[in-house]
Amino acid sequence: MYEFLNEVRLNRQHPNRAFGNGDNAMRRNRLTLTACALACTLIGYAAQAQSPAPTPAAAAPMQAEYAVRWDIQEGGPKSAKDALEALHLKAEKFEDFVVQYFEFKPPSDTPNGFKPILRARTKGNKKHELTFKLRGDRALSSWTCPLASPVKPKQEVDVSVLGTNQTKRAFSYSCAQESKVGAVDPPAALDAHLASCASQMVRFEVGELKVEEWHLPGDVVLVEVSRGGVDTPADLASFLKEVVEPLVGAGAKPSQSSKTDLGSDCPK
Repeated sequence: MYEFLNEVRLNRQHPNRAFGNGDNAMRRNRLTLTACALACTLIGYAAQAQSPAPTPAAAAPMQAEYAVRWDIQEGGPKSAKDALEALHLKAEKFEDFVVQYFEFKPPSDTPNGFKPILRARTKGNKKHELTFKLRGDRALSSWTCPLASPVKPKQEVDVSVLGTNQTKRAFSYSCAQESKVGAVDPPAALDAHLASCASQMVRFEVGELKVEEWHLPGDVVLVEVSRGGVDTPADLASFLKEVVEPLVGAGAKPSQSSKTDLGSDCPK
């Protein structure tokens, strides 16, 4: 290395030296070219070392649904209408449904740690909906909907408030089929059979807020209040302050039971 750099210095001081005759001149020329190439390489490495590494873009937060539910037998507002009053809100939209869950064979590609859910929901005799859902403890890079011609594909984080400073998170992936002429049949591969019981549900909506009253098997009545948002601390804090605090103040005791578990647990 030092011989290369010294050769460059001598050639700069004596320009004609590099073009002399004989083996020594040829050797000096080769040394000069090699030294220049090495110096350029080192300069390039130094420039790369000084250049800051690109910062990867932060992933956008997932959509989320925040919810709190309670058993009316344990206290709190006794109906969806009572919950609206506790929140000082007036309903803008009303719907009622019959909900039934299926017993079925899970798809073979169901991710480990995820629970598959198959549900039929009917609004009067006008709208029939079949929904498939996966719920688990992590985000999925990809998933497959087993329904034919599905609509309403959705992925979100379900955040349930279970008590003071206590929440439960689940990653939810769902798709649906709809019909206005009759019930939607599940794919034959799922070997699905409707459970022997059904649930009644009424829903009131105020903007993004939904207030539902569920009449479940075993004479259980749950009221649930939910609101869409994004999976951020700010949206969670907003839901806790604007929704959960007034309802807890009205006596509601957040339940750890899920509508799916209670709705599919038919009396024997």
